[in-house]
Amino acid sequence: MSQPFAFGGEEDAENFDASIKYGSSLQNFVIDTGDEVILVDTGMPAELPVQPRDDNAPIWMGDKVKDYVPALKEAGYDIEDISKILVTHKHADHTGELKQFPNAEIFMSKTEEDEVELETDNIVPVEFDDGEYYNFKNSQKNSRWCLLY
Repeated sequence: MSQPFAFGGEEDAENFDASIKYGSSLQNFVIDTGDEVILVDTGMPAELPVQPRDDNAPIWMGDKVKDYVPALKEAGYDIEDISKILVTHKHADHTGELKQFPNAEIFMSKTEEDEVELETDNIVPVEFDDGEYYNFKNSQKNSRWCLLY
């Protein structure tokens, strides 16, 4: 990704050097507690075509290695095994495969729930009204987890 994209997106782009490029990676996590299987984000939509490399673009997603659901299956998990999904934010590279998990509770901010176009009844809106948690301005806690915003 270009330096302006990495450090500001479209805001303040003029303060950065577009010729400087950074490598990055898309991270999604599986948390297996033994009692439940929790995903943190679900990656890019499988139907998204592979982007050709363009050194002038602000970001290039790289070569597709594997789609999310087959990779999850290869790791030993079926769609039905997933009990909860924690969405860090609404971008497609984090929510692209939510539609594949109709039985999982999907936790996301109320604001982002209103913006994600997902016709399902398994979204659990989170208000983040439990105050600060370390260096996070807003949090939502229960006895088993803490979501930070």
